[in-house]
Amino acid sequence: MTYDRISMLADVVGDRLRGNRIVGLLLPRESSHALPWKEMDASESWTPFETVYRAARPDRSGQVLLACLGYEMGPERRIEAVRVLRVLRAEALVIGFGCTALDPGYEAGSFVIVEDHVNCTGENPLRGPNDERLGPRYPDMSAPYDARWAHSLRKGAASMGLDMRPVVYGRVGRVGRSAAGGDPSAWAQAGIDVVGEGLLDEAIAAVHCGLPVAAVGVVEKSWPAEGNNLCSSIPPRDRQHRSLAGIINQCLLCRGGMDDG
Repeated sequence: MTYDRISMLADVVGDRLRGNRIVGLLLPRESSHALPWKEMDASESWTPFETVYRAARPDRSGQVLLACLGYEMGPERRIEAVRVLRVLRAEALVIGFGCTALDPGYEAGSFVIVEDHVNCTGENPLRGPNDERLGPRYPDMSAPYDARWAHSLRKGAASMGLDMRPVVYGRVGRVGRSAAGGDPSAWAQAGIDVVGEGLLDEAIAAVHCGLPVAAVGVVEKSWPAEGNNLCSSIPPRDRQHRSLAGIINQCLLCRGGMDDG
C-alpha cells in the first residue's frame, strides 16, 4: 500500500466526490437494511469504497456524501480507504459497531460513545515500513477520538431521546464463552468497559493520517459479574442498528461543518 496508489485511487474516485462535503462511514453488517440515506449511482465502481450514500441536508452547508467502508472489503482495503478519505479532505470517519459490555450495568440495547481504547490483541495496522507522506512513524494516540464529533453524536442521540454513555473500548479476540486468551476480569481491571473484535484498525489508521475519527456503538451483550456465560437481552437487532444509523444521521444534521460545536 503506497502513497502513489493512495493518490491514484483518490484521483479516480475524487472526480465524482469533490465539491461536496465527504464523511467516511463504517457500519456493522446488520445496519445495511433501511438506512436513512439514498445510495448513489452504483453503475460505476466506487473503489476503494464499498458504496457512497447521499445524506439529505436542508440547510446552507451543502450536500454530504457518505463514503462507506464495508466489512466484506478486507482489512487492508479498509485501511486504504481511510487514507483515501484523508487525501480527499473528508471531514471525519464515523464508525458504528456492536460490542459486549463487561459491566452488567450497561444494559443490552443501550448506546455508547468511545472515548479511548485498549488493544488487547497485539495487532497493529501500522506495522512494517512507514511512509511519512501517509503519516508519522509514531502517531500521537493520547486522544484518538475527536471530541467535537463525539459531541455531535451525543446531540444526535439526544434528539432521538437516546442516552449515550462514554466508554473505553477493548479490542479482544473472539468474544464468547471461551474467548481465546481472554479474561473478562483482567479486561475490566485494565479500565475497559466494552469489548469487541474490530474498530481499532480503522481508528488507528485514521489517527495516523490525520483524519478525525469518532465511534458510536450499541451494546449487544453483557458479561455477568459472576460466571463466564454471556447474557443477552438486546431488543431486535435490526431496530437497534437502524437507531445506530439514525444517530449518525442526526449528527450530520446537527453539524454545519467542522467548526461547529
